[in-house]
Amino acid sequence: MTSKLKTDVLETVSGSGTIALTNQLSGMTTASLPTLTSTEMPAGSVINVYYHELSPVDVHTTSTSFVNTGLSITLTPLSASSRFLISYSHSPHGNTNTSWNQDAVFRGSTYTTIRGGMRFNLASGWRTYATTTSGVDSPNTTSAITYTVKMNNSGTTGYWHVAGHLDGGDASPNAASLTITEIKG
Repeated sequence: MTSKLKTDVLETVSGSGTIALTNQLSGMTTASLPTLTSTEMPAGSVINVYYHELSPVDVHTTSTSFVNTGLSITLTPLSASSRFLISYSHSPHGNTNTSWNQDAVFRGSTYTTIRGGMRFNLASGWRTYATTTSGVDSPNTTSAITYTVKMNNSGTTGYWHVAGHLDGGDASPNAASLTITEIKG
């Protein structure tokens, strides 16, 4: 048999203090919980995650200027104080011992400090370098922005995220990914 206790006010004997309850969440549903919006979350909270994957990817260039790899995300920040943790993974390579590849994240046309650095080929033949690169950007805006991964090369042919060329193997393109995590400032 189930018992019910109905009351309008529950107090301690003295009329003050705290009454300990056990199983206070028993019977609660998600409909009875308050909604927590991004404005109510504390600084440092993850408030949005964006992801883009390209598969397969076969980008190559001889350009010393940055060219688009096709890996990009357009987003609208929830707050001007948001910070973005940006990470991407890929496998650049070149085909001579004098070539290098470099990749970087751009916010619109602005070069950010998030870059994979240069990959030099130290011996003749194909050399592939798997890499994951990450960094933080603070755009200070609530307008839509686009983050794009771009690459350049020393002027010889450089490739971005094509596996299988190690020591002259067959080309077999793989996926490249970009993840952006919005963190409340």
